[in-house]
Amino acid sequence: MRGSILAAGILAAACAGTAFAEEATLTLNTPGGAVQEGGRAVLWGPAAKKLGFQVKEETADNALDVLRLEVGSNSVKTDIIIMSGYQAAIAGSEGMLEPIDYKAVDASGFLPGTAAPYCVGIYGYAAVMAWNTKTYAKEAPSSWADFWNVEKFPGKRSMRSDAEAQVEMALLADGVAPKDVYKVLGSEDGIKRAIAKIAALKPNISVWWSSGAQHGQLMKDGEVDMTTGWNGRFQTAKEAGGPVNYTYNQGVLTYDCFAVTKGSTHKAEAMKMINEMSSAQSQAGLTKYVSYGPLNQGAYKTGIISKEAEAVLPTSPANSGAMIVQDIDWWAKNNDHVQQLFEDMMTE
Repeated sequence: MRGSILAAGILAAACAGTAFAEEATLTLNTPGGAVQEGGRAVLWGPAAKKLGFQVKEETADNALDVLRLEVGSNSVKTDIIIMSGYQAAIAGSEGMLEPIDYKAVDASGFLPGTAAPYCVGIYGYAAVMAWNTKTYAKEAPSSWADFWNVEKFPGKRSMRSDAEAQVEMALLADGVAPKDVYKVLGSEDGIKRAIAKIAALKPNISVWWSSGAQHGQLMKDGEVDMTTGWNGRFQTAKEAGGPVNYTYNQGVLTYDCFAVTKGSTHKAEAMKMINEMSSAQSQAGLTKYVSYGPLNQGAYKTGIISKEAEAVLPTSPANSGAMIVQDIDWWAKNNDHVQQLFEDMMTE
């Protein structure tokens, strides 16, 4: 009798432990906006429900800052964080991320290079140029040289208050061939050339934007005539009736990804979540919320993405060929130095 009671107690404890693990609450940090809305609907929302987890959402404009604060102060709260590929490379090299467990995460159908040691791609997007269709009704700009040409295309400009992608744009505007951008940036003179090109345009920059929501709103409201920014934000503003258009010509193609914070108490659960969110169906479904392209190539075969939607996605063959692919490794090695030069230029 005593043995039966003991066995029952052990079984109950085991079941309770399993239930506790299944009901784990994971904190997920997102950039907000349509990514957060869509992710809740087709990524972590369904994944958490399937796995029996709870998700607490946080938002931040700079994921790298979040990691440095939490890991640096030994007060890790975030389990899964959405960040750019180059930021993940930096964070991984600084020991702030857990390596992705590819035994738990199936990324076999991903585009090459988008399932990295420390992060798994969610979507590809592009840093592009957008303009006010009313301001430039007769002739629209079509290149970065046009963005810098304030005589031919007068009007208020806006640029990101961060060097990422802006230095590539500057060299393209300065006549560097797309295939040679990172070759030029491989030298200190090349980096300074890019910074100097941005400095030359500085008197015409009316707003230095710092978030996706901000630059999308700037264009939607017509506060600036031309800006750099992310294609998804511009597509959203365009569909909302804003006087906005943009081009993929000379865009800088990169990706955002899921990463797991070093020291997360839910590492195993996070890997399971990421695996669920990386399916072809999940990534295809996200295109209904953001104009960012799926990285799981199977997404284009699900029948979820219409031909009309595919036409505006940056990872589609029709659009990706017009852009340069951002060199994530270059950014991981040069980020701090380039950012300091950029900040010095802005404050001079």
